[in-house]
Formats: sequence, C-alpha cells, structure tokens
Amino acid sequence: MLNLFDTYSRESQDLLHSLKEAGYEHPTVVLEPNGFLPDGVESPFIYFLGQPKVEKRGRFFNEVRVPDFWEITGDNTMAQVNYYGQVKAKIYYYAPSYKRIVERVEWIDNKGQIVLIERYDQYGRHIATTTCDTDGKQLVTTYFEEGLERLTENHQTGDLILTLKKQPIRIFKNRLDFYVFYLEYRRFNLDRVIYNTLATSFSVSLQLGSKGILGQDILVWQERLYDSIPGNMQLILNSQPVRTKKILIPQTDTYHRALLLTPKEQHSLFGPLGYIYEFTEKEDIRKDAFVLTNSDQIESLSYIVEQAPNVTFRVAALTEMSPILLGMVRYPNVVLYQNISQKRIEELLRVSSIYLDINHYGEVQGIVRKAFEHKQVILGFAHTVHDKRYIAKEHIFEQGQEVALVNRINEIYKSVDRYKGAVALQIEQSSAIEMNEFRTRFQEGLGDGNV
Repeated sequence: MLNLFDTYSRESQDLLHSLKEAGYEHPTVVLEPNGFLPDGVESPFIYFLGQPKVEKRGRFFNEVRVPDFWEITGDNTMAQVNYYGQVKAKIYYYAPSYKRIVERVEWIDNKGQIVLIERYDQYGRHIATTTCDTDGKQLVTTYFEEGLERLTENHQTGDLILTLKKQPIRIFKNRLDFYVFYLEYRRFNLDRVIYNTLATSFSVSLQLGSKGILGQDILVWQERLYDSIPGNMQLILNSQPVRTKKILIPQTDTYHRALLLTPKEQHSLFGPLGYIYEFTEKEDIRKDAFVLTNSDQIESLSYIVEQAPNVTFRVAALTEMSPILLGMVRYPNVVLYQNISQKRIEELLRVSSIYLDINHYGEVQGIVRKAFEHKQVILGFAHTVHDKRYIAKEHIFEQGQEVALVNRINEIYKSVDRYKGAVALQIEQSSAIEMNEFRTRFQEGLGDGNV
C-alpha cells in the first residue's frame, strides 16, 4: 500500500496523520519537488539527490552566498539581497517563516525581472536551479547532488533527463513517465495506491493500470462538491474496470452530497471517512479571547471590547504594533503582545477559551487550525474568517452583526456546558472521528472487514 499525494498540503497532512494514528505506516510519496518533507515522506525529485547525514537545520537567510559587499536584510516575512540600494534578489522562507529558513532565492535583473531561481532543502543544501527567459518564464530546472547534475527538467518540452552513478542516462518524455519509473525503481508495493486529488496522482493511477499493473486504489476526496460530479470522478464511476475501486470522503456533508448527485447503483463506490485530530483538553474555562494578527485592521475590535468588559482580550502580533493597535491599551480588559514569541503564543492558545478570527488580510501561522485543536471556540465575520473548515456555521457572522457576535461571546461564558456545546459544534463540522471508527471505515474502503 502507498500514499500518493500531488502536494504536501494541509489536506494531505491531515489524511496522513489520521492514517498513522489508526496504525497505517505504509510509505508516502509527494510528487511535487519539496525539499522539506518529514521523515517517511519522499519526493521523486529529491530522492535521487541522495540522503545527507547532517542536521536538518536548513539554511538561515543570511547564509545565502552573495558577492562581496552585497547586503542581505530580512524580517520574519522574507529577506532580500541589495547592492547600493538596488534589490538583486528576494529570499523566500519555508513555513513557519519566523524561523527564516530559506526555501528559494529569486535573482532579478536591473528591470526587476526574475532571471534565476535557486532552491534549498531542510539540510541547507542548494538542490536546484531554474533558469528563466527575459519574460521571467521558467526554462530549465537542474537538480544537484553535491554539485553534480542528477536530474534536468525542460519546462518548454516537458522532458526530463536522469543521470545516476554508473547507470545509463534515462530520458522521460514527461513527468508522468518519470513518476511511474520512480515508483517501480523504488519497488513500492503498488497493490493499493491511496491518493487525494483527481490531478497528477490520479493520472499516475491510470498509467499504472494501462501498464497492466493490477491494484485496487482508493481516492480520498477532500474537496467540496457543488452541482455536479467532476469529470475525472465520473470516469471512475462509469469506466470500470479501472484501478480505483472506492472513493472515501472525510467531510460528512460532502459525502451526502455525493450520494445526492449520483444514482443508487453507484453509491457503493462511495464511503464516509473522517479525520483524527490531536486535541488539547482545556484545564479550565477562562474569560480570555485571543487574536493573532499581522495588521491593525481588526474588525469591530473596539466595539467588541467595550461590549464585553468582563472578557480579557489578548491581542498579539509577531512584529511591533502600529499606533492604532497600541492605542487599545486604553481599555482595561485589553492586553497587547508585541513581537510575541512562539512560546507565548502556545501559552495563549492553552489559556484562552475563545479565538476571534476577525483580523483582515492573511492568516498568521495557521492559527485557526491551532485554536481549533486547542478547543477554543472560534468566532469571526464572513469577510474576515480564514479557514471555515474549523469554524461552526453558527459562529460566522455577516458584516455589521457585531451585536450578535458579542451576544454569542456572553452566551458561551454563561456556563461550562454552553462552552462545551459551542466546541462540539465546530468539532462536528470538522468531521472528527475516533481512531477505531476511522480504522473501521478505512478497512471497509479497502474491502477488508478484518479491523
């Protein structure tokens, strides 16, 4: 059995975590060229670059090699290379960005156009270089093992060239052929491939079938369904025999939607699943509300603070705060945290009972998911919430409904039972299930009743 993911997305990580918690320890492959995958997860692009025997410390932003007298400056978001006031390169970090570990460096010309992209991995190795044309379009990417060319991908023609020690050069006409070669080269057990998109990993499943490699694959569908079944899913439903024999759907409402959109004779191809989350239990319920932001644009914060004087609002930022936010100290029930540390963020997640997802612009460090796992009740406005998967529908308010949001805060704090009921709403929406139930559902998807 093998997990095959296009990318190491949040959805892929949730599925992998649930499988491992349920006792499934089979290998996992991520098709994207990702140099920051955890132990036990491989990328075909990175596998052929060898396995370093050094510490996984990455390359700190000021360790990027630059010519003499060029300057590197950076903050918790990104960095850049300058020479006499002119930007020569932009340095992008791998998440979490506060660690300032380099994922890629984009070198630019005097016109500000990208001409070269260097990529790094979790060992700090320079693993790949991409050349670009005068319009910034990617031409060729070369992957290195200790400075030696191992793999070259031509983005214009799509072909790849693999050069291994003491082996003949191998040429692949596209990524799909390269992926199938890699799976066979690694001698993975391909009797069951578990994949979670109808994109590249689905194409790999079809390619394995076309080569006569038998198997019973499973699609774990982690997206929403709208007015119709996607075309590639219809191919699975209507074009048997194919390798894919089952479609498991973690989200309960999406599973029921799939049954509504398909005839009864196809319902047996679908199955419910769910997720196993790592919840942190609250030791006590405190009248504390937490906000983590990168801007001073926090929807209706002053009104909420004024209307809930018995609640302490803890507002934190990774950087220094603007005068607007600093002005909130005029309220006795507001505590501000400038340049907050990761240790203090973890502390606030433990002690606060409500998380207000009301800051505009981007989400900070996946804080909504962290608040969810810490069993904070998450409240927000429809135009400010960052991740609806972890927020109960009843806790998302339209713009201008500040009164309703404050009323909900006060209601939650009336009793421990009200708080627990509010947490239960968002857990139910997330399709969280216990380990034994997950294992039972997955075994049924495999067609194996032995749990």
